[in-house]
Amino acid sequence: MNVITRVRRAGSHQTLETLWKFRSQLRFGLKMSEKSNSQVEDQTPSFKEKCVSCIKGHNLIKTVIVLACTGVLVQQISACIGKLVNRPITTYTHFDFNRTLLYPSITFCREPAYKYNKMHEYGLYAHPRYTSTWRKYNFSFSLSDLWRNITYEPEEFFAQYGLEGMKDNVEIKTTIGFLNGRCYTLSPRIRSRKATRKSGYSVTLQYNFNDIVETTSTHLPGYHVYVHYTREPYTEVAVYNGGLVDYLYCNVGETIDVKLTVNQYMKISQNEDVCVTDDGYSANTCTTRYVWDRVGRMAGCSGPWMENSSLPQCSNFTAMRKLIAAYTLLQEHHNSTVCPRFCRSFLYQAFVNERSTFMWNPATQMWAAKPDEAALQTQLFLYFNSMMVSVYEERYNYDWNLFISDLGGSVGFLLGLSVIGLMSIVGKIWATFIKPYKKQAQVEQNEKENPFNTEKCNQGIEACHKIKFNISYH
Repeated sequence: MNVITRVRRAGSHQTLETLWKFRSQLRFGLKMSEKSNSQVEDQTPSFKEKCVSCIKGHNLIKTVIVLACTGVLVQQISACIGKLVNRPITTYTHFDFNRTLLYPSITFCREPAYKYNKMHEYGLYAHPRYTSTWRKYNFSFSLSDLWRNITYEPEEFFAQYGLEGMKDNVEIKTTIGFLNGRCYTLSPRIRSRKATRKSGYSVTLQYNFNDIVETTSTHLPGYHVYVHYTREPYTEVAVYNGGLVDYLYCNVGETIDVKLTVNQYMKISQNEDVCVTDDGYSANTCTTRYVWDRVGRMAGCSGPWMENSSLPQCSNFTAMRKLIAAYTLLQEHHNSTVCPRFCRSFLYQAFVNERSTFMWNPATQMWAAKPDEAALQTQLFLYFNSMMVSVYEERYNYDWNLFISDLGGSVGFLLGLSVIGLMSIVGKIWATFIKPYKKQAQVEQNEKENPFNTEKCNQGIEACHKIKFNISYH
């Protein structure tokens, strides 16, 4: 054996010694690791053991209290969610001091509503509501012409009228009815900046002596006065869910001083109580049209007060009797539910401050009876004495801010939790349940991709041991 061969055998011998030492250290490390893991597993209680410990001894009371608090918390959260789904509504009242005020519309209807002498010319002897008076009527005459001739013109209503002392500040509109004949509505064209008697409405209504003598009405001669919101026109049809009309009656020869107040109502539309926000909508107009359509279908014809009706006007006594019967029935008892109210409306209230049938005589410095011409006139003054508006506004009484407040208060009081505490609990859940599961899944994936065969490793170490033995033998 030469020197080179001895050197090679010596180097191989040293390499095998190194591998043998590594094998011994590896086996020792694996044994220690398995021992420590088994000790840790023996010391760490299982999930089942933890659950069992919660109902033993004094822990049972704690568990019962925590479960009870959790049940109460769930009930309160359910109630809060219910409030978010069906938010409660509360009415708030406050007062606004406006710089300007919009005066209401004032509708005047004369009593009696029809001219008795003109009705005689057409063979009518009583109010048109009585069907028997139509027996002798000649239906060859147009009903529209009849209504125009037996009702009163504006000049026969008003001696003078104005707002803030100016006639141009008032717009006048005509409304034709069946019960009240032809009525006239005064509406403001301006917004008033003052709340004084001189800045309000001043109206002088006139009467004719023959109208008093030949009256066909059961009421005293005078005027029906309706105070209403400008966007809701006057109608003699009963409006259940809108209207917002105040009323007073003025006798002939009276001087009436009326103070106005206004309340604003702001409503929230709901499924069970719908309201409309469209600026062009009117509950009065909708209800009136609804009644006219039903009356027309029942009678098969229309009357002159039923504007823009597609049906022809009644042309005989039988049809007219059906029309009057249907209208007098449905005018009050139509039970309409198809016309919702307006979400934002104003109710004007009229309070009579003074009512007098005498006038002050500056010459004698005494109250005296009115002269003949003035005795047939009615003077009416309507005005605001304050720029204050009472506002009744519906608002939702629950939102997300209150929900978060209620949730935080309930969780903190019942379970003693906060955002930081919840973060700590989430972290523990992650470390206890989610992280080990993900780590185990990652280890299994790595073993599938790079398998580690312990038996082959041990076989390699045994092969190294045999090589060492053979070399030493030689």
